[in-house]
Amino acid sequence: MCQHKNIVQLIDLFENGDSYYIVMEYMEGNDMFEFLQARDFKIEENLVKELIAQLILAVQYLHSFGIVHRDLKLENIMMSSKKDNATPKLVDFGLSKMIGPNEKANEPFGTVGYVAPEVLQRQPYSFSCDVWSIGCIMYALLSGSLPFDSDNERETKRMTIEEPLVFVEPVWKTASKSCKDLLTKLLCKD
Repeated sequence: MCQHKNIVQLIDLFENGDSYYIVMEYMEGNDMFEFLQARDFKIEENLVKELIAQLILAVQYLHSFGIVHRDLKLENIMMSSKKDNATPKLVDFGLSKMIGPNEKANEPFGTVGYVAPEVLQRQPYSFSCDVWSIGCIMYALLSGSLPFDSDNERETKRMTIEEPLVFVEPVWKTASKSCKDLLTKLLCKD
């Protein structure tokens, strides 16, 4: 159903005995985490702007069909190549869900560190959970770390729900005002 330049293409699906096979387009560049890692966790703001714009278009496309991804993270975005001008493509729709315009979901899905506060609090949520995740991805691309993160999962959840968004890493001293403003809006807890 989803045919978009920023969503990995499903080529074929078949089964053989007790196994299922999914054939998808080849993505030479590995995932976005490895893309970031290969750049020593430092990506220029202009490149981040291009990558996030493409992800937003893909997510907007999904939302127009009533699909909420619910597990957007660096590891679920594949890169078409290892070059800076690689095209990011969403993958792994295992937790995605179709919801109607006035419907809400309440299942606690996603990956801690990328999950919206309302999901962690088991409150009804909608497409906004994907918007939060895009904010987490953008923050990570710029700073090399997630906005709310700890070695302890419980602490990460607490930080996500209770702590304010802060820009303390050195990279934020040179980040544009509009960049930080967008992040503040994407990572709005309400």
